[in-house]
Amino acid sequence: MAVIAPDVLRRADEFGQQFAAAQPFRHIAIADFLDRALCERLLADFPSFEARHALNEMGEVGGKAVRMDVRDISDSYRELDRYLQSEEFLGFVSRVTGIPDLLYDPDYVGGGTHENRHGQGLDAHVDFNYHPRTRWHRRLNLIVYFNHDWDEAWGGALELHADPWNAAANRIERIAPTFNTCAIFETTETSWHGFAAIALPPAQAQRSRKSFAIYLYTRERPAEQTAPPHATIYVPEAMPAHLQAGHTLDDGDVRDLTQRFTRLRTQLRYLYEREKHFGAQIAALERAIDEARAAQRLELQGYATQPEGVQGLWPDGWCGTDLRAVFVPTRAVRGLELELWAPPQLGSAQEVRIELGGDGYTQALRPGLRTPVRLRLRARAGEPVTLAIRAARSWTPAADGSSGDERALAFRILGAVLEH
Repeated sequence: MAVIAPDVLRRADEFGQQFAAAQPFRHIAIADFLDRALCERLLADFPSFEARHALNEMGEVGGKAVRMDVRDISDSYRELDRYLQSEEFLGFVSRVTGIPDLLYDPDYVGGGTHENRHGQGLDAHVDFNYHPRTRWHRRLNLIVYFNHDWDEAWGGALELHADPWNAAANRIERIAPTFNTCAIFETTETSWHGFAAIALPPAQAQRSRKSFAIYLYTRERPAEQTAPPHATIYVPEAMPAHLQAGHTLDDGDVRDLTQRFTRLRTQLRYLYEREKHFGAQIAALERAIDEARAAQRLELQGYATQPEGVQGLWPDGWCGTDLRAVFVPTRAVRGLELELWAPPQLGSAQEVRIELGGDGYTQALRPGLRTPVRLRLRARAGEPVTLAIRAARSWTPAADGSSGDERALAFRILGAVLEH
C-alpha cells in the first residue's frame, strides 16, 4: 500500500533542486505528500489532547501535547512507522536533501504527533544537535500537517528565520500548516524556526494545529557543521512594533504581553534549573578528577613506595608542563633511568628541566622520538626523593582541531626504572 504519493516519489530530483536553492536555509514544502486515504486515517486516529502529554520544560501543563509513542496510537500510525524505516523512504529523503546514510529514530525523541491549541506559539529556535541516546548528529526535520481548511489569519504557520536576533536583517519564509503538506528542512546551528501564536476565532475554538514530526540523523557530519552538544536554543520575541510611547494598551495587548512574558520567564527558569544541574555535574566531575589525580602514580619499576599522588600527570599518561612526584625507596638507590617522549605536534625540540634529589639536569627531547635519560641518584632506604620535571612548551589538541581535548600536553613518561 502506498504511503508517500507516487507522484511525489517521481519528483525527487525536482524537489532536490528546490531544496538546495531555498532560503534562508535549505528546505522544501511538498503538497499532497502522503497517500490521501492514509493521511485521512492518520487524522482520524490522531490522539486526543491529554494533560500528561502536554507538560512543558518545567513540568507544567501547557498548550502543546506530544505523543512520541507512535506505534501505540493505531494501526495507521504503525503502518507509517514501518515505512519511515524503509530504504524507499530514507532513500527518497536523501535524494531530495543530498544527505546520504540517513537514520530513522525509533525513539521519536521530540517527534511524533504534535497538537497545539489556541494561544500556543513557538519562539524561533535551533534544535538540539545530537540524539541523547545514540549521539547521532541531527540532520533533518520532516513535518506533515493534518489541518483541513486552515486560514492563514489563524497563525500557526511554520516560520523559517534568517536571524531572529537581528530584527532589521531577519528574513522569514512561511509554510502554511495545511492538510497533507510536508515540510522538510535541514537542522544546523542557524536553522532558526518556530511559529506565531495560534489565534482561533470563537467559531473555530474547538480546532487545534495538528502535525506529525520525525527527525532524521547521521552517524557522521562535516566538521565545519559540527558544534558542541547543546539543547534547544530559543530566541524570545521582541517587543511588538506597535507598542510605542503614548500607546494605550487594550485587552489584546495585555494578553499578548502576558503570553510573551510568561514564555520568557519559563525559558529563563528552565535555563536556570539546567545551569544548576550542569553545575552539579561539573562539580562531581571535578571531584572525580581530583580523586583520580590524588591516586595517580608513576609507573615506577624498582623497590619504592609512592606516598602521594603525582602532580601534573593525567590518568592517560600525558604530563603537563610541570610534573612533581615523591617516592620512597625501600632499598638503597644509585640511579634513575627515564624514557621520555614529546609529541610531534610541537614541531621542534622540547626542552625539559629535571630536578632529582637536589640535582638539576636539562634535556632536549626530539618530537616523536623516545629519549632515554640516565640520572644519578644517591638515596638510602626510607629516604623520600622528589622528582620534578618542567617543560618549556606544550601542545593543546583542541587548538589544531585534532580533538576537543583542551589540556596543555607537554610530554609522556614511557618508562621509569630505579637502579639499586
